[in-house]
Amino acid sequence: MNKEKAVARFMEHVEQLSRLPLITNSEMYELYGKEVAEAVARMDRVNQEEKICLDCQSRCCLGCGCELYAPQFGWCPINDFRPVLCRLHFCHRFSAAGRSIVMELGDIFFESLSTAEQAGSKKVRLFESPPLAEHAPGLVAATTHWVNAVRRGSLDPEHARKLINREAEKYQTPHVPGEAPVRKP
Repeated sequence: MNKEKAVARFMEHVEQLSRLPLITNSEMYELYGKEVAEAVARMDRVNQEEKICLDCQSRCCLGCGCELYAPQFGWCPINDFRPVLCRLHFCHRFSAAGRSIVMELGDIFFESLSTAEQAGSKKVRLFESPPLAEHAPGLVAATTHWVNAVRRGSLDPEHARKLINREAEKYQTPHVPGEAPVRKP
């Protein structure tokens, strides 16, 4: 992958994002370009085929404090809206499946954030999720009762996933001090 090209594209598009820390597949493509989007899709396929995250015992989602994590989901309840950090993080269990891709994606992620921070972007801090509560408190507040019900076994995980995704679809980045308020497209 061409890191410089991906970082340059990131710099062109980062200020246009309106859902951070959440991001859609199409926004991810716009943000980093075809090479990165294809690499992430390839790693996602490896994950599905080998059930890496599903069979994981250490649970990255739990470890990073994601408020939407519940083992009953089996996979991210906001998979189509998951943050960039979640899309570009692949633990040591992925190393056999694509060590070089994992390393390249990590380099691109950190280089793009570093470059944006040096350029004065206020949105860079929104990429430091999960946990989501600091940057998406409204989303966490609106979904916590469903996640807790799934954890208790009183709500079907598939039904909860649909409810949580509806909230994620509506989510917009809160106003970042020093920037113009975000308007829905």
